[in-house]
Amino acid sequence: MDQQELRAVARKIVRDCAGVKPGENVYIEGRTDSIPYLEMVALECELAGGRPMVVAVSDEHRCARMLELSTDQLSSMSRCWVEAVKAADVVFTVRLEDGKPELFRDVPADKFGAALSGRKHLCDWIYDGTRRWIGTDYPTKEQAKAFNLDFDAFAGMFWRALDVDYTELRARAEAVAAVMRGASSVHITSPKGTDVTLRVDGRPLDLDVGVVSEAAKLSNLPAGEVCLAPLETEANGTVVFDLAFWNGVRIEDLETRFENGVCHPLRAATGFETFVGVLKNATGAADSIAELGIGLNPAVGEPCGYMLTDEKILGTIHIAVGESLFLGGVNDSSLHWDLLVMEPTVTVDGVVLLDRGDLRV
Repeated sequence: MDQQELRAVARKIVRDCAGVKPGENVYIEGRTDSIPYLEMVALECELAGGRPMVVAVSDEHRCARMLELSTDQLSSMSRCWVEAVKAADVVFTVRLEDGKPELFRDVPADKFGAALSGRKHLCDWIYDGTRRWIGTDYPTKEQAKAFNLDFDAFAGMFWRALDVDYTELRARAEAVAAVMRGASSVHITSPKGTDVTLRVDGRPLDLDVGVVSEAAKLSNLPAGEVCLAPLETEANGTVVFDLAFWNGVRIEDLETRFENGVCHPLRAATGFETFVGVLKNATGAADSIAELGIGLNPAVGEPCGYMLTDEKILGTIHIAVGESLFLGGVNDSSLHWDLLVMEPTVTVDGVVLLDRGDLRV
């Protein structure tokens, strides 16, 4: 993507997705490898009348902090940083994934868990419902290498998935929401052995279709899902997750057992110790069910471990463990981890929504 095209994307997410208005304070956070893009976003905010500030930290610095600081230091957060977020009307997080995943492979789990606890002091304000939030990323060659992908193909997929027809995406999301709205029970199976029942009574639906507003203040880009927080004590059965990724570690065919909403890891083809370690070192209800999401973006291809796009694949579902407050749940945790299930069959109060990955609405 050339600079002119990238500038057009920045303009789109500022004006069409976030709807930045004159006089609004805008907090823009990202990695140092994406500074030119962050500055484009900031300039577009100013052209729309907003008042932006940019904060950028390198992955190298984040990694050094985790390796050299104590867990007590990592689990705290500068008040200056928190106050900057609290003052914002709009927040752009342009670093939902690590730019250099391999850097973090050898960070001890307790240190990474402490860093997540520190980050939560910021996230509690970002997602508290008083400000609009766009969470996105900027593809890197190091990410592509970690996922064993050609960079041009990887980056091309990302930008195509971000530039989908949002009107069509919203129509697809509304069709899914029509089935799920007001439902009580969701039953999910998959070819690898998933067989789980969730209760969703009374939980609000979130339609992530790329545009934030007073009614729907949070969105990922690339967008494309309908999600909610299931009842935390009412998930029972087996879930086999096809794919997850953590700090350069690929987790495949992860078999878990949910009992009264709590996730019990059983085995995995790869990455089992990593999964167990992440849950152990997160704070709060890290092992409790947090989210059910239905992927709806037709521009995302095969899964690769880059969960920002994997979870949006049309015809997939993801189930998250950990934090669910921002979705209307009650779990308070430093962790929110989305895990992918391919080719699911999803039945909502007896109505088939997905049949082995084929959307039936």
